[in-house]
Amino acid sequence: MRILVCNDDGHAAPGLGALEAAAATLPEAEVWTVAPEHKRSSMGHSISLHEPFTLRPLAQRRFACSGTPADCALAGLGWLLHDAPPALVLSGINEGRNIGEDIAYSGTMAIAREASFWGIPAVAFSGEKGIAFGEPGVARWLAATVQALALQVAAWHRPQHWLSINLPATVPAPLVPAVAGRAKIAARIEAEPLPDGTTRLRYASGRRVERLEGDEMARIDAGQATVYRLGWNAVEPLPGPLLAALNTPSGHRG
Repeated sequence: MRILVCNDDGHAAPGLGALEAAAATLPEAEVWTVAPEHKRSSMGHSISLHEPFTLRPLAQRRFACSGTPADCALAGLGWLLHDAPPALVLSGINEGRNIGEDIAYSGTMAIAREASFWGIPAVAFSGEKGIAFGEPGVARWLAATVQALALQVAAWHRPQHWLSINLPATVPAPLVPAVAGRAKIAARIEAEPLPDGTTRLRYASGRRVERLEGDEMARIDAGQATVYRLGWNAVEPLPGPLLAALNTPSGHRG
């Protein structure tokens, strides 16, 4: 089974190594890794469309990428593995939970979303900071989870969708369903006037949280691992009467 592993925290991140090791336990696994040279969190789905980027070999089938997390996925899918696409793309394990609006900001999510553009099953893994990836029990649980996902891929995969899994601080942990909460980062800006008249802006720490019943925040806090399926093309047509109103002369008046 050919598997592509990427992340947004950089090729030296412990979570990436843990995910690579878990993928390598699959029967006849051929694991390819493309990860950023440095930490590239919160890059969203940006790609280096108007400038080149580089891949630097680190080991057999393992590369450091100068571009964004989505560039990592594209380099793997569009160049390294273009002749034989992977059966599965694994993203992460992100250093920190990805909840609420992180779905849009996260480079970890962008990797899995990019795989869905190519019609390839993908799972984005995120975890609380401080998970002891080096402990044998953690490694065994992660390997068993990745194996189960790979073996059951036909049951959970839908075109244009991917899975998001958030791990609590301590694993093993049961996988439970959840809904996406609301936990907006960068909700407040700190401003510092500079002598030349410009203003230095900095995002304040913390989140603007809105708790929803069954959301992932409460379940992660309770020591559970959450999982849900996401889709990128949530298109909803406007109703005919509204379109008719928008197309009338009165609808165009300001």
